[in-house]
Amino acid sequence: MKRPILLSLLVSAGLPAALLTCLPATAQVTSNDEALPQAAPKPASKQVAQGRSAHEKKRSEKTQETPAHHETAEKAVSAEAPHPAASSRMPAAKRVGAPPDVPAHPPRPVVIPPPGVKVPTHPPVPPEDVKADPKATGKVEARPNGLRVLFDANSSGMSQPMIDAVKEEAKKLAARPTVRVTLWASASGSTEDLSTPRRIALTRALVVRALLIREGVATTRIYPHATGLAAAGSNPPDRLDIVAEGSIAAPLSEAQFGTAPRTTTP
Repeated sequence: MKRPILLSLLVSAGLPAALLTCLPATAQVTSNDEALPQAAPKPASKQVAQGRSAHEKKRSEKTQETPAHHETAEKAVSAEAPHPAASSRMPAAKRVGAPPDVPAHPPRPVVIPPPGVKVPTHPPVPPEDVKADPKATGKVEARPNGLRVLFDANSSGMSQPMIDAVKEEAKKLAARPTVRVTLWASASGSTEDLSTPRRIALTRALVVRALLIREGVATTRIYPHATGLAAAGSNPPDRLDIVAEGSIAAPLSEAQFGTAPRTTTP
């Protein structure tokens, strides 16, 4: 009974020893490179030595150049690099890092000469003459600054006495060329249709304007205002007021062609 036990103990103890003997032995070794002896430098080859001697010879020749040679080199460099004063006269596109050129004074305005051929100017074409309406029953009333023309409802026709009265007023206005003439026209109607009274008021203003122009009043002096439906409570609603007040932008000799304003308007 004791022999198998002893055999098993021997086998268990000898197996690790047998494995250790079979494995290869390894060891960790460190080395210090600085402690190792330096290898002696190998002698340079003959060709390398010849190349170095040629390079040193050329270098010594450059260092032994004459002053004249240096002067010639300096002149070449100065020729390539422009003088500071000359560089300031160069265009900004050729100067590296220089700010753009800013003129000391603004350029002169371009003056366009007048055409060689004189262009004739003509006064505006006068409007057609206003014909009297025999059915018109309106009248004319004098106002402090002008004239009031009363029309029939839904009509812009004028009788001959109305036309004559407006022409007399136009002659007075033509004698005052610096006065502005305003035409305030209104008409009766309904708030449900505002377009119809406005068209009638505009037609009345154009009729009176034509009479004023044919009597010599400049077109630039006349300012028609078709207010359309008359304001509530204003009577009579079918009327046109010729109001002469204020001043125009230019005298009669120049107002026909639209010159620059010379007098202020109120």
